[in-house]
Amino acid sequence: MTPPKSEMARPALIAANRDLPHPAPTVFQRIKRLGFRTKATALAIAIATLPVLGIGAIAYRLANRSITLQIRETKENSALTLSQKLASFMAERHGDIQVLSSLPILTNPILRDATSSTEKEAVLERFVEAYKAYDNITVFDLKGNATLQSDQQTILSQSEQAYFKAAIDANKVLISRPVRANLTGPYVIYLTAPIRESGGGRKLGIVRAVLPVRSLTEQLRDYTRSNSEFSVLDGSNQIFLSSQEALIGQPASSVYSQFSAIQSRRSISTRVLERRIQTEQEQLFASYVPWAGNDTVPDLNWGTVLGTPTEVAFAPQRQLLLTFVLGTGAVMVLTGLLAAWLANRATRPILAATTAVQDLGSGKLDTRLTVRGSDELASLGNHINGMADQLQVLLHNQAQSVQRSQFLSEVITKIRRSLTVDDIFQTTVNDVRGFLKTERVVIYTFNPDYLSGTIVAESIAPGWIRGLGKIIDDPLEPGAIDRYKDGRVWSVEDVQSAKLSHCHCQILERLQVQANIVAPILQNKEVVGLLCAHQCSSTRHWTPEELELFGQLAAQIGYAIDEAHLLSQAEAARHVAETLSDEQRQQKEDLQMQLIQLLGEVEGAVSGDLTVRADVTADEIGTVADFFNSIVESLRQIVTQVKEAAGQVNASLGDDEQSVRQLSETAMQQAEETNRTLNSVQQMVQSIQAVSSSARQAAAVAKSAFSTAEAGGVAMELTVQNILGLRETIGETAKKVKRLGESSQQISKVVSLINQIAVQTNLLAINAGIEAARAGEDSQGFAVVAEEVGELAARSAAATRDIEQIVATIQRETSEVVEAMEQGTTQVVEGTRLVDNAKFSLEQILTVSQEIDQLVGSISNATVSQVETSQAVTTLMQDIVRSAGRTSESTMQVSQSIRQTVEIARELQESVGTFKVS
Repeated sequence: MTPPKSEMARPALIAANRDLPHPAPTVFQRIKRLGFRTKATALAIAIATLPVLGIGAIAYRLANRSITLQIRETKENSALTLSQKLASFMAERHGDIQVLSSLPILTNPILRDATSSTEKEAVLERFVEAYKAYDNITVFDLKGNATLQSDQQTILSQSEQAYFKAAIDANKVLISRPVRANLTGPYVIYLTAPIRESGGGRKLGIVRAVLPVRSLTEQLRDYTRSNSEFSVLDGSNQIFLSSQEALIGQPASSVYSQFSAIQSRRSISTRVLERRIQTEQEQLFASYVPWAGNDTVPDLNWGTVLGTPTEVAFAPQRQLLLTFVLGTGAVMVLTGLLAAWLANRATRPILAATTAVQDLGSGKLDTRLTVRGSDELASLGNHINGMADQLQVLLHNQAQSVQRSQFLSEVITKIRRSLTVDDIFQTTVNDVRGFLKTERVVIYTFNPDYLSGTIVAESIAPGWIRGLGKIIDDPLEPGAIDRYKDGRVWSVEDVQSAKLSHCHCQILERLQVQANIVAPILQNKEVVGLLCAHQCSSTRHWTPEELELFGQLAAQIGYAIDEAHLLSQAEAARHVAETLSDEQRQQKEDLQMQLIQLLGEVEGAVSGDLTVRADVTADEIGTVADFFNSIVESLRQIVTQVKEAAGQVNASLGDDEQSVRQLSETAMQQAEETNRTLNSVQQMVQSIQAVSSSARQAAAVAKSAFSTAEAGGVAMELTVQNILGLRETIGETAKKVKRLGESSQQISKVVSLINQIAVQTNLLAINAGIEAARAGEDSQGFAVVAEEVGELAARSAAATRDIEQIVATIQRETSEVVEAMEQGTTQVVEGTRLVDNAKFSLEQILTVSQEIDQLVGSISNATVSQVETSQAVTTLMQDIVRSAGRTSESTMQVSQSIRQTVEIARELQESVGTFKVS
């Protein structure tokens, strides 16, 4: 009888179930059949992989936290800048309404009665057209009835309006909360100020300017081009201005989730919010900034929300995750290869080379290998000695370069803070003498005929002849002044052997000078003096770096002198402008011809031509022309300085790019030399195929491998130091670009001064027109001239707005350069952290190598093949070749990033190039 199939399958099921809980014997038997080297390598890989994974996770967590903090700070700074732009714009409008309320045609009883309503309304219309920021301007009486207005719209009584009641009760400028002109119309802001009678102070009425919210939108147009979106809130947290039209008019709490949590603290707050537009929802990384006003503008109780989609804001974190995954995988692969290599022996010359590299890494740069023979290992020793020589020279040069840069920055900061020329001179000579370690540093100024001069500042060591205040009769040779104008630095290493004029040699001998440096000091491109350093104790060889630094210091002295004179000229011009109005009233006939001539001479300045000059006469218009010439000349100098600063940034970045390119070429040469060493090792494999070694030799090899791994850790430390040096270089470049941005702000100050002059000129033209109208038909020509002056003032105001836009472009591009440099710094920091991770992994490998050394001792009767040892060395050399190639590629990427920075600096030069200065 045949048993059932279930009964037949039962023994097989029982056997299978018996085997399931006990898989160990099969695995153990397989492990026993493996070779010891394979087992040791597998164990080392297992021990090294777990720490690498743990370290990678910890490093990613720390780096992710740092990047998140950096993103938060960047977002808060952008939101604060947006709020400050709004505050600055409202401060300008605050000043506008103050000017309107103090117009003589509104406050002076005589002019008010003599001027018709049509003429007054024309003045208001001209004010609206000049600033292009208001919808209309209206003058109300104390009952709320419109008496004057800039347009022809019908305006009802405003006596019951809340903003008008507040304006009646207040004695200052008021800015209302944003309101809609009607239920569906756009938002507007009312600016009001009381009109008081001059002399008595009696309140006559209220002047109101209607500011549309779209004027604020034009100020924030740069934010609409980026991936960010913004919303501006009034005191009730209702959105009245936003880059998203659908949000205008809605409460912020209904648009942004958890808005009350960041708004309740009334301070800058940043977090992830959910923004809702109808049925659309989006996650935003947003920053809230309360009103950042100033002393001139009352607290408007506004708030600003600036947000970026989370997928855009946190894109660097995703890139960081990918980098850590790839880096951890690469380190794991490298760990496996190094673990296999640690089981093989190395030769004594390689051990000596490892010890030498370890000494170099610990700071013993005078360590050298004793090279014998001419084989590949001897070549490796020669290369290590050459690298040590290069490291000594490189560290010395870098230390001197950093010291010179720090000194130049400190001196520039000190002289820029000095308010007088004497303070600038004395600060410079004291600091230069201490840095160059010379016996004397003086500043020598020429007399107008360049036949003699005076030593006006001196810093001298004790025991040497003083020259302060001495008059030097040393006339310049024909053509010498032109050579000084190009900023060339002259140096003499030995006065006795130099080919100098007899008169000049006698002067230097009286001052006990053995060697000297001379650099010209330029003011408005004219040589006004010399910066001189005297070595009195002995002759001296001046290095090119010292000459370059000396020339830069002399140039900075000239810039500081220009700024000091500019401040004094601006103060003098302000006093002249205050008295100009009264004098012009008494000289009407002469003023007509002079104004026509002045219009023709300065018309080119409207189009950006900074080379135009007005003829300076001895009368009142001559004072205005002289003041205009000073302003144009100062603006031309500032624009020229911006161009020169951009050129210096290009040169500095070019030097950095060349240094990085040289580093890449050196890495490629090392890769080629390692490749040649690899070929030699392959030849060695063929020559030792029949040789075997004992287990004792294997143990010695493991100890040798341990020492080599320690050298690898030292090499990693050197890599970290080099990357940190590159980070400092990029940081210094970023500081220079920021100083360029600060220089462009000086242009904004000059533009503001020109704008004020344009407003005063416009008011002067209005008053002159009124006087001409009162005089009758005999002064109609003067009225025409006054109208032309008003048009010129309007065009000047328009030109200043164009200049402000150009300056804003310069500042924005400078910010982009700084942001690019900061991104480069972030990449360098990430690279440093990855190398630190690799270094920690090497330390773990050292522990593993000790365990392997103990395992090798247990198999003293086993033999290993030298061929396998040589093949492992070959594999290691191949890995080194690939590692050198990756280093070269990374260096080329840094070089490309610096090249992009150079392009941005060139665009900055092109932006400034729109000005004509010569």
